[in-house]
Amino acid sequence: MLLPIVLTMASEKTTTMPESPAATPRPTAQKSPTAQKSSTAQRSPAQGGGHDLNHHKVLSSISRAAVLELLRSRSEPLGVVEVAEHVGLHQNTVRSHLDLLVDSGYAIRRTEAPSGPGRPRVVYEATSAPEGDRNYKLLAEVLAQHIVATSERPSEAAVNAGRSWAGLNTGLNTGSNTLGQYDGEGTGAQVTPPVSAEVAVDVVVRMLGDTGFAPELSADGTSVNLHRCPFRELAVTHQDVVCGAHLGIIQGALDELGGMVSATRLIPFVTPGLCVTTLTRADTPDAP
Repeated sequence: MLLPIVLTMASEKTTTMPESPAATPRPTAQKSPTAQKSSTAQRSPAQGGGHDLNHHKVLSSISRAAVLELLRSRSEPLGVVEVAEHVGLHQNTVRSHLDLLVDSGYAIRRTEAPSGPGRPRVVYEATSAPEGDRNYKLLAEVLAQHIVATSERPSEAAVNAGRSWAGLNTGLNTGSNTLGQYDGEGTGAQVTPPVSAEVAVDVVVRMLGDTGFAPELSADGTSVNLHRCPFRELAVTHQDVVCGAHLGIIQGALDELGGMVSATRLIPFVTPGLCVTTLTRADTPDAP
């Protein structure tokens, strides 16, 4: 898990952090995540209890496990029709399995631009997100509480820690870590910064998928919707620290890829199962 490592870095810094974009608190007009959870718990597994899906339960279905194994065996993402043809299941059944795999962090859903007339194609690919471990969550909670208690600006401390982690651990030049294995086209080739804004965004979206965020790039490419948070419970109680660290990781990774695009904000709990990261390209004026 990235968060405990990032928070450890933040807890080691006792000086005041310089100004840096921080996670934007949710609008006061919206209900709190706790209040919304009770009224929208039936929307989807990702909203409410979906984040605590038992991994054994997710993979206890033979047909669902077959769908996951098919995704893992392919270097290219697959659509619902292709998956249904390969595993011999009805498309609606396959779609249900894929949704649960996305909600539990085993797969990522994204939309491909159409090559001609017609609707965009929705495709799925497996992630390498590991099974959650409550011991890491306990460690993250201890570190988050320490940062809140010892830092004058906990959110900025967390953002800077996330950026520092990304700078030290991306492995872009050696291929030794998270980002070096992606080329933005799903071939697994190495990337050498600077890269185009499109490739940088695709690389970071894949990284977020592999770390369990179930990300989805918006149709206009200006934001990344995070449908799952590996540390949702902790984010409810220590939102500034957790969301700040995640924003910092995204910002640092984009910087390492050449800085053609930047993450300006992370808006937590737009709905109980959705956080949104806003993106700005280098040739695009900042929003007012």
